[in-house]
Amino acid sequence: MTKEEMVIAGKIHGTHGVRGDLKIEIFPPNFKLPEIIYVKDKEGNFQPLEVEAFSRKKGLIRFKGYDDLDKAKKIKHKYFYVETSRLPKPEKDTFYEYQLIDADVIYNDKVVGKIIKVDDRLSTAYLIIKCTDEKIRHLPFINEFVKEIDVENKKIYIQPPEGWFSL
Repeated sequence: MTKEEMVIAGKIHGTHGVRGDLKIEIFPPNFKLPEIIYVKDKEGNFQPLEVEAFSRKKGLIRFKGYDDLDKAKKIKHKYFYVETSRLPKPEKDTFYEYQLIDADVIYNDKVVGKIIKVDDRLSTAYLIIKCTDEKIRHLPFINEFVKEIDVENKKIYIQPPEGWFSL
């Protein structure tokens, strides 16, 4: 698996009980967990984990070969990954963060920066952009400022508010 084919789909938290159960958080809503998910090892390689038991209601998961507390502790507090092809298709005008990260930000036909993060903790999401002048700027992710998103070519066309570049 290459980095481009994988996306973070959730996080494995701490252990629960003594049978190797782990608490799990799944990021995409209503995502159907596949039988195999991946975690990164210390070298950054993707290691497969086969799901043995999963309870969405309880937020617990157990993996084959990790059937006791000591083994389960080895994979706690790790993000888990799935193939991007397994994610549900986003609705119209909805995007996954991985589709926007590293996209070129275009203003007046010139690249002015790259998306480094999407901050969606507030009622309005913000694009965090590292501009070509090395400054980090935040742009509200609204139609007024974000005019077009070309996911295929990783380009986002913007019309920022007056004075945005002088921030």
